[in-house]
Amino acid sequence: MIDLGDRLKRLKEKWNRFPLAHKFAISGAAVTLAAMLLSGILTTTVMTELVLARRGDVVFAAAQRVLSPAVQDLGPSGSITRQGLDQLDAIMSDETFAAEFPYLDLWLSDGTILYSNAPGLTTHRLDLPPEVRRAFEGKVAVGFTDIASADYREHQLSTDYIEISLPLRDLGTGEIVAVAQLREVTTSLESDLWSLTIASWVTAMVVTSVMVVILFSIVLEGSRKIERQGRILSKRLAQSHARAARHRELKAEAQRASQSVTELTDKHLRTIGTDLHDGPAQSISFAVLRLDQIRRLSRTNERNAVVSDIEDILRDALFEIRSIAVAVVLPDIADLNLEQVIDRAIQQHVLRTESVIAVDSMVEPVHVPPEVAVCVFRFIQEGLNNAFHHGLPEGQALSAMLQRGVLKLSITNNYVESEKAERSDHLGIGLYGLRARVQSVGGNFAFIQNNGHTRLEMWLRDV
Repeated sequence: MIDLGDRLKRLKEKWNRFPLAHKFAISGAAVTLAAMLLSGILTTTVMTELVLARRGDVVFAAAQRVLSPAVQDLGPSGSITRQGLDQLDAIMSDETFAAEFPYLDLWLSDGTILYSNAPGLTTHRLDLPPEVRRAFEGKVAVGFTDIASADYREHQLSTDYIEISLPLRDLGTGEIVAVAQLREVTTSLESDLWSLTIASWVTAMVVTSVMVVILFSIVLEGSRKIERQGRILSKRLAQSHARAARHRELKAEAQRASQSVTELTDKHLRTIGTDLHDGPAQSISFAVLRLDQIRRLSRTNERNAVVSDIEDILRDALFEIRSIAVAVVLPDIADLNLEQVIDRAIQQHVLRTESVIAVDSMVEPVHVPPEVAVCVFRFIQEGLNNAFHHGLPEGQALSAMLQRGVLKLSITNNYVESEKAERSDHLGIGLYGLRARVQSVGGNFAFIQNNGHTRLEMWLRDV
């Protein structure tokens, strides 16, 4: 069985999902309907009391002249004289008067009924009805018949009437000597009351409906504006989250790039040191050892042969030092355009290695920022070095294309599957360093090996 709290919670969740305009329409309609019902009831009640009071004043003015003479000459026992009774009977015998006021009772202050056209009630003593008691206080009391009262049962009435209680005064002293209670047929008054009630309710409904429609249109416009602003804010928030995520990614990439630059610098220095130690330093050490041999030789021809060997050793060491310097030191490319930078990198590699490279270049002679020129030069230098050291002599190719601001460089070569080498550094900064360098200028980098072919690619936009 579902708990009442869970139901209320679900209803609250559904309510919270409603748009603001719908919430206003539902709550506003409920409150307005309740206010309209309350206003209609109060208006009807007030109008009824006003109509009854007005009716009592009219009847009092007319009945005072007709009924007051009948009670001016009360007998010693407080009874109406014969003449007074005849006057009252004559009044109630009038068909016009009786059609509108079918019952008439005259009360004394002790509850005695002096006169009644209802059979058998004259001289009876009953408890004074509230309206009669008010009339003895000098007021005209008007109200609908109380069907639960003893007076109603004694008269054996079966329908509802308007009871009008009028004080009758002694013309000489002005004292209230009796109270006349007239019972009026409600047909005409009910018709008037119904007309007023319907008119008041229709007026309230029209005014309320117009007010609700105007307010709903205002709230609907505000709700739509809030929803639009909410969608805009949600979109901007999502964009902010995306930018924040991208910022975090870029920050992480920058940290990794900074760390990799440090690691690559250390590795580069170790590589240079290793190359110098294992190459030129060993050759020079060997040449120094041969110098000691010259001192021990006495024959000229033998010393000349050793000197010739030392010259060859030093020449080889010098060549290795120059090769290392060429790989490390960047040539002057500041004044070169992009086409010339690509040609310079290819020419330098061909001079060093005497390799045959198939070049397909479709690059216009445009000038690029220095960091882009350096990136392009290093990419070609390292890519061709890798192709030379780790690939087959045949099949080395370079393609360059600049189209719609996008630069694409690709270096391909063939290799033997069984002799596939690891991605190690030789005389450059390695593939990992190339990736970091390309990404540092906003480019993309790819290295693919498959089916005996190696392809090194980079893309750079907004060149």
